[in-house]
Amino acid sequence: MPDLRPLTAPLAKKAADELFEKPDRLEEDLAALRAWLAKCPHIKSRTDDQFLTMFLRGSKHSLERAKEKLDMYYTVRTALPELVRNRDPEEPKLLELIKLGVAVPLPNTVTPDGPRIILVRPGVYDPSKYTIQEVFRYNTMMTDIMMKEDDNLIVAGQMGILDLSNCTMAHFLQFSPTFVKKATMWSQEGSPLRQKGFHYVNTPSGFEVVYNMFKSFLNEKNRSRLFVHGSNLESLYEHIPKSMLPKEYGGDAGPIQDIVNAWAKKIISYKEYFKEEDQYGTDEKKRPGRPKNADSLFGLEGSFRKLEPCRMVNLRPISAALHEKAKRELNERPERIEEDLAALRQWLARTPHIRARIDDQFLVTFLRGCKYSLERAKEKIDMFYSVRTAIPELMRNRDPNRERVREIVRLGVGLPLPLTDGPDAPRIMLIRPGVYDPKRYTIEEVIKVSTMINDIVMLEDDNMVIAGQVGILDLANVTSAHFLQFSPTFVKKMTMMSQEGSPLRQKGFHYINTPTGFETVFNMFKSFMSEKNRSRLYVHGSNLEKLYEHIPKRLLPKEYGGESDSLKDITANWEKKILSYREYFLEEDQYGTDERKRVGKPKTADSLFGMEGSFRKLEVD
Repeated sequence: MPDLRPLTAPLAKKAADELFEKPDRLEEDLAALRAWLAKCPHIKSRTDDQFLTMFLRGSKHSLERAKEKLDMYYTVRTALPELVRNRDPEEPKLLELIKLGVAVPLPNTVTPDGPRIILVRPGVYDPSKYTIQEVFRYNTMMTDIMMKEDDNLIVAGQMGILDLSNCTMAHFLQFSPTFVKKATMWSQEGSPLRQKGFHYVNTPSGFEVVYNMFKSFLNEKNRSRLFVHGSNLESLYEHIPKSMLPKEYGGDAGPIQDIVNAWAKKIISYKEYFKEEDQYGTDEKKRPGRPKNADSLFGLEGSFRKLEPCRMVNLRPISAALHEKAKRELNERPERIEEDLAALRQWLARTPHIRARIDDQFLVTFLRGCKYSLERAKEKIDMFYSVRTAIPELMRNRDPNRERVREIVRLGVGLPLPLTDGPDAPRIMLIRPGVYDPKRYTIEEVIKVSTMINDIVMLEDDNMVIAGQVGILDLANVTSAHFLQFSPTFVKKMTMMSQEGSPLRQKGFHYINTPTGFETVFNMFKSFMSEKNRSRLYVHGSNLEKLYEHIPKRLLPKEYGGESDSLKDITANWEKKILSYREYFLEEDQYGTDERKRVGKPKTADSLFGMEGSFRKLEVD
């Protein structure tokens, strides 16, 4: 179990609703972050659960964003030693600033799951005595403590009040464009905290110059959260109830000096923590690729990268019922899809051994199949192409114009049925191996056609991708010659291709018209399946009434007592569809893995399908 401070019930609900937090996935995500840090020679980071969880929460549990944020957090800090190094709270000048309380977190939040309110009062320090860097250093100390202690801040974000009373032109002149850029980058790109709003009160003349300079460096989302109230505190109360504010602001939170004094004690108690902090950061000499230094981060030519999406996702719209299922069961959040797709493409660009399709519709199949775990999606894409490359007899030279391929297509060995049991129900696949002659066709030829149908439904069928698939295996007319084609190695290839090497989710499998000898092959298949998939197998013998208890007869072809199209019509429609995909299948031969370029041990047919030991089982649902 992760070693985390328990959240209150309201904050736990907010974390689930707004940050997509799944307690059962935290341990896996934390392990993934630590594993990634172990492979990043340039980052020396804290790795305790509480610290790393802050980045997951600040990135709405997107592992890729959390990694990017963690890297930038330490990169920016390393590039700003004047703000985040040598922070001894007992150093006399710094202690003076601490006791002034230029910035203080207010003790109360508007609701139990509300953001932390930070009151910033630059007018209380003398700009002729203290530099803005010294003031900001104090601010980083206060922020570090809150990041360590304050769950409201981490989960609900922060709300700022900037009181500009007693600010003079000397204060504003300390804000050079370079410092402004450093400060905004530190608080925006280099921080896991979420800014929920900023309120400016008691604004003097000249404020607009600095305000507009700050705004120019902020992204659109943060710009929309800025509010200027002038000297009108009633306007502020519309956003922040006066009961939250110190007595000096007409509120009930007590005198401001009491809050400042309590924080001064707290900061001093963290003396050893701040000393430890100096050992963490980045070593840009060890960074793969181009180093990030102060000039590249804060140079004013051009603006720094904004993490705001700028391209539209090219996806087929899904029905309302499937949208709800994708959200509820697969953790799909439309506002995050673009970012997750970009993360997958960036990973593929850095993975020399994989040559993959990178269009949105293809990649989103893996996100949905992995319930939007980016790490699992990467693993699944890698295995998808690794397995396919290792079985060219099934995945290469799939030209539907070849007469032998067309013969098998016309037999209708494997067919997706046209109807589903509701708008958000799984796709039903009917498989009839007894219709092909094992003396004329090998099992490899038959399965090759099956992979072609599978590829098409992966691309076209939202019910299949989101709701999964239910299989019916009709063993009527299957002979011992059919069973003898299923060698243990071939069975292992098949189960690996359909389980580890596929993003599709199996929701059940029904066996009907089972002949003598079925148990031998059935038990062989079961031995290679995960426990979850084994529990979804049903054997009905020749009793179709038992099948109807799971799959309504109206969904089945006429030949099975159903009300759907005939097998002949379904087969003819699929023949046309497969032929229309000819160019796609010819293109497919260019995709796969080049194991010579894989970092680490290559994945070959022998290592993937060799019968010594079992392969790793992935729970894909």
